[in-house]
Amino acid sequence: MGYALLIVFAALLIIGAPIGVSLGLASIVGLEFFSNAPLEVASQRMISGLRNFSLMAIPLYVLAGTLMNASGITQRLIDFAYSIVGGVRGGLAHTTIVTTAIFGGISGSQVADTSSVGRLMIPQMIARGYKAPYAVSVMATAGAMFVTIPPSINLIVYGVLAQASIADLFFYGLLIGLAFIVVLLLAAYIAAVVSKQPKEKRASFKVIGRAFVRAIWSLLIPVVIIGGIRIGVFTATEGGAVAVFLAIVVGFFIHKELTPKKFVRALVESGILVGVIMLVIACAQMYSWALVTGQIPQAITSFLMNITDNPLMILLLINILILIIGTVMEGNAALIVFVPILLPVATAVGIDPVHLGLIMVVNLGIGLLTPPVGMCLLVSCKIGKITMAQAIPAMLPWFGIALAFLFGVTYLPILFGWF
Repeated sequence: MGYALLIVFAALLIIGAPIGVSLGLASIVGLEFFSNAPLEVASQRMISGLRNFSLMAIPLYVLAGTLMNASGITQRLIDFAYSIVGGVRGGLAHTTIVTTAIFGGISGSQVADTSSVGRLMIPQMIARGYKAPYAVSVMATAGAMFVTIPPSINLIVYGVLAQASIADLFFYGLLIGLAFIVVLLLAAYIAAVVSKQPKEKRASFKVIGRAFVRAIWSLLIPVVIIGGIRIGVFTATEGGAVAVFLAIVVGFFIHKELTPKKFVRALVESGILVGVIMLVIACAQMYSWALVTGQIPQAITSFLMNITDNPLMILLLINILILIIGTVMEGNAALIVFVPILLPVATAVGIDPVHLGLIMVVNLGIGLLTPPVGMCLLVSCKIGKITMAQAIPAMLPWFGIALAFLFGVTYLPILFGWF
């Protein structure tokens, strides 16, 4: 049955079927024609896969991000970031990076971040003289590679699957995200100097202070959420409810930009996005169970262990596999399918589950930049009104930086004994 699952799934992806449909149909075909398990098991696995308290965090954080976007928070964050780094050469690129990082700590969705910030920043960058491929590549890279900044949906899904501490994943994910902010800002500055990008007027301390005051509530939301989770005031899931509450209070009573009409629209938008995510998770849970029944994880574990039992080499093989998978599979689906396969291999050679989760999530962030799926790159290209082919040359340096950073996330913790 195992090979039938893989072949049917690959065939459905090739003909362009949605990822959730591909996972569901492949599971049904495998169970119906290549196993003795009753088909009722499929529906049971879908339902049981969604009956997890931690997964409640996903709709809550998605709704919080949508409400914050409707409340004018995105523009306030952009204004604040611009007041700080706008005076540096290539300041709009720096503003894009900083804003996306801050917003990434609110919405939890990389595609949502790319769309929300990109719709404001890419047109501004192009209008100020930046080349469209460069503006698109900066936005796509920032949108994709801050995937570990809490509340990351990918980290929540991994924590549920691997039974790893979501609080630890959030803490180390935040550190990785902060490090990547520095890396991207440095790369953007070098690119700005080399290509002589425009330099904006440096903001005065008064302007910075005014922008900070306007953005203070927007900035406090991720601080309250991440801090509350870290010190144990509430769980990651409860943090999602806190985020929704704060978004409503800030939107209606402080910024006063969240109207009843915008509130209903935010509910509809988040409902559609959550529906898609949950369908993928439910079908992937069924597919994952079918893979285990078909002995695929055991076969892959045996294959890898026969090649090597060196943890450094195992991590290299895992990176290569997930980089390839990330080019064609959505992040949450890839986690649900491959965590049950790769986690036993990793733990067998002494790799910490939290470390493995961070590696996989960063890998899948890179997948948001790589065709044919590459959702962050695709969204950025549509906003910038260019094709993927036009954006690829400008993307190559950023892709190289992302791979180098992945190498650091993979091996530096082992070198310094961080896990």
